[in-house]
Amino acid sequence: MMNSSRIRPIKYWGSRIQIFLERISIRKTLFCLLLALTLTPVLIVGLISHGHFKKAVTDKVARYSLAELAQAVNNIQLKLADYEAVSLQLFVNNDFITTLENYCDLGNNSRDVAETVKACFNEYLKNNADIFGFMFLGDSDQVEPIVVTKDIGKDLIDLSRKFKETGACRNIMEADGGIVWSAPLKINRSNYVFLGRLIKRISTGATLGILAIIIDEDKIDPLVNLAFYNELNNFWDGIEHYSLLINSRGEIISSPFKEDIGKKATQLIDKILAAEGENLTGHEAGKARQGSFIITVNQKQNLVTYKAVGGKIKNAGRNSWYLVNLVSTSFLYKERRAVALITLVLCLIFGALAVWVSLYLTKRVGKERK
Repeated sequence: MMNSSRIRPIKYWGSRIQIFLERISIRKTLFCLLLALTLTPVLIVGLISHGHFKKAVTDKVARYSLAELAQAVNNIQLKLADYEAVSLQLFVNNDFITTLENYCDLGNNSRDVAETVKACFNEYLKNNADIFGFMFLGDSDQVEPIVVTKDIGKDLIDLSRKFKETGACRNIMEADGGIVWSAPLKINRSNYVFLGRLIKRISTGATLGILAIIIDEDKIDPLVNLAFYNELNNFWDGIEHYSLLINSRGEIISSPFKEDIGKKATQLIDKILAAEGENLTGHEAGKARQGSFIITVNQKQNLVTYKAVGGKIKNAGRNSWYLVNLVSTSFLYKERRAVALITLVLCLIFGALAVWVSLYLTKRVGKERK
C-alpha cells in the first residue's frame, strides 16, 4: 500500500492547482488558449522547415561540390601525370643515366659532362612550359649539384646544397626509385614542389644520386581553384569558399593563400582519415575516397568536401593527396535568414490577429455571461 505520508502532499498540491484554475476566469483561459493555438502551429512549421532547409542545402551543396571536385581531380591527375611521364622518360633513358655516371665518376674534371646534362635538362624545359626546373644531386658530396631552372637559379643552387638535410630527400631515398612528391619548399617568396626519385647505376644498381623535377605551385593552384579565380575576378574581399590540396600528413600543397602553403591542416586530415577508417596507399589510393563533414576552421564553421587525388603509378607520393573544398556555412545558409525573417513576420501578424480575435471573443463571452 502507498504510504499515507506521500498521499498528503499530492492531495495538497492537487487542491492548490484546482483552486488556482478556478480563480482563472473563462475569459483569460479562452484568451491564452486561442493565442497558443494560433502561434504554436506557425512556430512548429517554422522550426521544421528551418531544419529541413538546412539539411537540404547542405546535402545539395555537398553533392554538387563532390561533382566539381571529381572534375578538378581529373584535371590535376592529368597535369601531374605529365610531370611523372617526364621523370619516367629520364629514369629509363640509359644514355642519360650513363652521362650521370660519368659526371659522378669524373668529379671535379666533369665540366663538359655537366654541360651535357644541362643541355638535356634545357631541352625538356623547352618542350614542357609548366616545368620550372631540374635538379640532380650526386650521392657523393664531392660532386656539385646540377641545377637548371627558368629563374632564381642562385637560390635553388643554395637549396640544392642543403637538400639532403630535408625530409623530402629522406622520403626519396626511402622510396628506392619510386616517385615521391614533396611538400612545397618556399624559395624567394614562391613555393615549389619537387618530384624526385632515386637514380641507380645501370651495371651495379648502386645509388647514383637523386633526380628532381621542380614545379612552381602557381602551376597547380589554378587547377585546384579554377572556380575560385573565375568567380572572384581577383577580388579577395569576403571570400566564402576555396579549395586546398593537402597530403596525408596534413601539409598544405597548394592554396590561394600563399602564406598557408607548407603549414599543417591537422584538423582536416585527421577528420578525413578518421572518416575513411584507414589510410590506403598505392593502387587502391584515390578510388572513390570522398566525403563531406562540417568543421570549424579559423573560428568559422565550414562545410568540407574532399576527394583523393590518385594516380595510375603505384606508390606515387600524390596517392596520399586530397583535394579539399571549404564553404562557409554562413554563406550556405544566408537564404535561411530570409526564411527566418518571413517566419518571424508571420508570427507577429498571426500573433496580433490572435490577440485581436481573443480580445473580441472574450469580450463577447463576458457580455453574454452578464
